[in-house]
Amino acid sequence: MRRFTRRRFFSGVGATGLTTAAVIFGGAGTAHAAKYKYYCCNLCKAPSISMTTCRSYEGYLWSCSPPDNGYLHCTCCETINAGAYCPSSIKSAAECKYS
Repeated sequence: MRRFTRRRFFSGVGATGLTTAAVIFGGAGTAHAAKYKYYCCNLCKAPSISMTTCRSYEGYLWSCSPPDNGYLHCTCCETINAGAYCPSSIKSAAECKYS
Protein backbone atom coordinates (compact mmCIF):
# COMPACT_ATOMS: atom_id res chain seq x y z
CA MET A 1 0.00 0.00 0.00
CA ARG A 2 1.35 3.40 -0.99
CA ARG A 3 1.75 5.96 1.76
CA PHE A 4 -0.29 9.12 1.19
CA THR A 5 1.63 11.97 2.79
CA ARG A 6 0.14 15.19 4.05
CA ARG A 7 2.13 17.18 1.48
CA ARG A 8 0.83 15.04 -1.38
CA PHE A 9 -2.74 15.37 -0.08
CA PHE A 10 -2.61 19.17 0.20
CA SER A 11 -0.90 19.60 -3.16
CA GLY A 12 -3.71 17.60 -4.76
CA VAL A 13 -6.38 19.58 -2.91
CA GLY A 14 -4.69 22.84 -3.88
CA ALA A 15 -4.56 22.04 -7.57
CA THR A 16 -8.10 20.71 -7.58
CA GLY A 17 -9.34 23.69 -5.58
CA LEU A 18 -7.76 26.16 -7.98
CA THR A 19 -9.18 24.37 -10.98
CA THR A 20 -12.63 24.24 -9.41
CA ALA A 21 -12.50 27.92 -8.47
CA ALA A 22 -11.45 28.86 -12.01
CA VAL A 23 -14.37 26.92 -13.47
CA ILE A 24 -16.92 28.33 -11.02
CA PHE A 25 -15.75 31.94 -10.83
CA GLY A 26 -14.01 32.37 -14.17
CA GLY A 27 -10.50 33.52 -14.80
CA ALA A 28 -8.75 36.76 -14.02
CA GLY A 29 -9.49 40.04 -15.73
CA THR A 30 -6.70 39.58 -18.20
CA ALA A 31 -7.94 36.20 -19.38
CA HIS A 32 -10.12 37.55 -22.19
CA ALA A 33 -8.94 38.69 -25.57
CA ALA A 34 -7.78 42.16 -24.53
CA LYS A 35 -7.56 44.55 -27.43
CA TYR A 36 -7.07 47.81 -25.56
CA LYS A 37 -4.69 48.46 -22.69
CA TYR A 38 -5.48 51.33 -20.32
CA TYR A 39 -2.64 51.29 -17.79
CA CYS A 40 -3.15 47.85 -16.19
CA CYS A 41 -6.74 47.38 -17.45
CA ASN A 42 -6.80 44.93 -20.34
CA LEU A 43 -10.07 45.92 -21.99
CA CYS A 44 -11.95 44.53 -24.93
CA LYS A 45 -12.49 48.05 -26.32
CA ALA A 46 -11.34 51.58 -25.54
CA PRO A 47 -13.26 53.24 -22.68
CA SER A 48 -16.40 54.81 -24.14
CA ILE A 49 -18.75 55.26 -21.16
CA SER A 50 -18.42 56.57 -17.61
CA MET A 51 -17.60 54.25 -14.74
CA THR A 52 -21.01 55.00 -13.18
CA THR A 53 -22.80 53.93 -16.36
CA CYS A 54 -20.67 50.82 -16.71
CA ARG A 55 -21.37 49.73 -13.12
CA SER A 56 -25.12 49.96 -13.77
CA TYR A 57 -24.86 47.16 -16.37
CA GLU A 58 -23.95 44.52 -13.74
CA GLY A 59 -21.16 43.48 -16.06
CA TYR A 60 -17.56 42.71 -15.20
CA LEU A 61 -15.71 44.95 -12.73
CA TRP A 62 -12.13 44.52 -11.48
CA SER A 63 -9.24 46.55 -10.11
CA CYS A 64 -5.51 46.50 -10.60
CA SER A 65 -2.27 48.38 -10.05
CA PRO A 66 0.39 48.62 -12.75
CA PRO A 67 3.44 46.54 -11.76
CA ASP A 68 5.74 49.51 -12.29
CA ASN A 69 3.65 51.96 -10.21
CA GLY A 70 2.21 50.75 -6.90
CA TYR A 71 0.71 54.18 -6.13
CA LEU A 72 -1.66 54.08 -9.09
CA HIS A 73 -4.89 52.16 -8.52
CA CYS A 74 -7.21 51.47 -11.46
CA THR A 75 -10.81 50.31 -11.64
CA CYS A 76 -11.77 48.56 -14.87
CA CYS A 77 -15.25 47.75 -16.15
CA GLU A 78 -16.89 46.05 -19.13
CA THR A 79 -20.63 45.84 -19.67
CA ILE A 80 -20.45 42.06 -20.12
CA ASN A 81 -17.82 39.45 -19.39
CA ALA A 82 -16.35 39.10 -22.88
CA GLY A 83 -14.71 35.75 -22.23
CA ALA A 84 -12.50 34.81 -25.18
CA TYR A 85 -14.23 37.10 -27.67
CA CYS A 86 -15.03 40.79 -28.02
CA PRO A 87 -18.64 41.34 -29.16
CA SER A 88 -19.54 44.59 -30.90
CA SER A 89 -22.10 45.42 -28.19
CA ILE A 90 -19.57 45.59 -25.34
CA LYS A 91 -18.72 48.94 -23.76
CA SER A 92 -15.77 49.65 -21.48
CA ALA A 93 -14.81 52.13 -18.79
CA ALA A 94 -11.68 52.66 -16.72
CA GLU A 95 -10.40 55.16 -14.22
CA CYS A 96 -7.11 55.37 -12.41
CA LYS A 97 -6.20 57.41 -9.35
CA TYR A 98 -3.06 57.93 -7.35
CA SER A 99 -3.33 56.86 -3.73
